[in-house]
Amino acid sequence: MSEVNMPRLSDTMQEGTIAHWLKKPGDPVKKGDILAEVETDKATMELQAYDSGVLEQILVQEGETVPIGQAVAIIGSGTGVQKQAQPAAEKAGRAAEEEAPTSRAGRDGQRQEQAAQQTASPTGDTGSSAPLSTPPASAPRERAEAEAGGDGRSIKASPLARRMAEEHHIDLAQLRGTGPGGRIVRDDIEDFLEQKPAASAPAATPPPAAAPTVASQVSIPEDAEAHPISRMQAAIARRLTESKQTIPHFYVSSEVDMTDALAMRQTFNASAGEDGVKVSVNDLIVKACALALEKFPECNGSFKDGQFIQYKHINVGIAVDVPAGLVVPVIRDANIKGVRSIAREAKALIEKARANKLSQTDLEGGTFSVSNLGMMDVTDFIAVINPPQAAILAIASTRKRFVPIDGQPVIRDLMSMTMSADHRILYGATVARFLQEVKRLLQNPFNLLG
Repeated sequence: MSEVNMPRLSDTMQEGTIAHWLKKPGDPVKKGDILAEVETDKATMELQAYDSGVLEQILVQEGETVPIGQAVAIIGSGTGVQKQAQPAAEKAGRAAEEEAPTSRAGRDGQRQEQAAQQTASPTGDTGSSAPLSTPPASAPRERAEAEAGGDGRSIKASPLARRMAEEHHIDLAQLRGTGPGGRIVRDDIEDFLEQKPAASAPAATPPPAAAPTVASQVSIPEDAEAHPISRMQAAIARRLTESKQTIPHFYVSSEVDMTDALAMRQTFNASAGEDGVKVSVNDLIVKACALALEKFPECNGSFKDGQFIQYKHINVGIAVDVPAGLVVPVIRDANIKGVRSIAREAKALIEKARANKLSQTDLEGGTFSVSNLGMMDVTDFIAVINPPQAAILAIASTRKRFVPIDGQPVIRDLMSMTMSADHRILYGATVARFLQEVKRLLQNPFNLLG
């Protein structure tokens, strides 16, 4: 018998949520089989089996969140599953036998009233004995997940959520669960604590003048609706807040004449044929940044523990918009790859990102990032640095504008770019020189093909 533990699926992962079980108790399992889909702070990833056998027990239900290292399932020989299987009729008969002595026993008026409430409630003591279809050890878990509230209403909550509620003196009847079947899970407790700081812990009565301010911070207008955010959105919020609070950003902008680069791209793609990989403008920008990072390696680093860390490899992250938020898969060693290879790899990463199939390797190891909104008719924008990197380049749309050439107005394709940099290790002149090198490469695009 072996435990299946919640693995660390990303470098920043602290816990994971079981999004969907692909196997059920009693199913045979081979080493390498996909047991479940796990939602992490970056993407939805697959949980593999490292042993062969039979999935005997699922310890963490869909929608529940547990820290890395905690057991989520048990794989064994299958005997544990067989011991669990008992007819529903036997379960009902045994429950009835347990009810009879209770109803016959003489009790005072208060106990009779409690017994009547428990009999009427499907989650009372007389009806919540451990189901015979689950292992005896899980009985306390089942009773903890479904208990009656003060009004007799059944409240479903995970053990972790119930423990957190007890620690913070939260009445679970106030919450609406977002887990499977309306179960209250950890995220619901955390959301409640964030939205109701005044109610989560008793405090001294504030002055009357301060009361309206507190109420305005936590109240939701009648014409508004609150929506829980996904784990990915929560991770993005946490990391970008950390970035803006701990990294002193500064910004340098430049404008690039992309006329020759666009013409070369059109010729390059025409020679690829119908089935060939098409090179995008972003692929050219990634290549230009990678070559410029060779010349200005200080931009290819990070600040950590009071030291400047300079990376030997140039791994460029590309920001990809996905329904759940934003992910930044990484193109490794972009400086030594050809433009068409970068295009092929970028296309595969984007497809995986939008299908929620990115792996841990796809997301880790970035040393510099590019965020391109050029396809969305954006004049200018600045991006937030992706920790622990030192810089990110924001790309806006390419626009046709008149520029003077030899004293005559000529229409050219101009593109704005802005670099956000960490002022602890980078300075204005260095960033300006880096942008000038990116500009030089893009305005002489055949240098990107060498």
